Amino acid sequence: MKKDSQKTSLTRVELQLMNILWDKGEATVQQLHDMQGESKTAYTTTLSMMQVLTRKGIVTFEKVGKANVYRPLLSRDEYISSFVSEAKANVFGGSIRNFLSFFVKGERLSKDELREILKEMADD
Repeated sequence: MKKDSQKTSLTRVELQLMNILWDKGEATVQQLHDMQGESKTAYTTTLSMMQVLTRKGIVTFEKVGKANVYRPLLSRDEYISSFVSEAKANVFGGSIRNFLSFFVKGERLSKDELREILKEMADD
């Protein structure tokens, strides 16, 4: 995995494909294409996106017969952690308090829900 791959933002289509890979563990372009659901891109777009993800160092592939089988090099947790850290730094001035307040207010969590979250955090 490239050292800077954790700082790489994913486009909507790249993230859609990565979610499939993270769930399945590995897949060919045809499988990724077939599993896209309602927002399915053209097969050639899926192939191009996998080539881009390979160049970004986010996936790797192994040739199996005539097909390339792609596997993630970056875990979902690694990507989410990087994404959240960048958002906290770039949008909320690095303030975890402002970051969390935004989501708490946006989700309109009740005090009971907040207590439950705090309790879960304390148990870890």
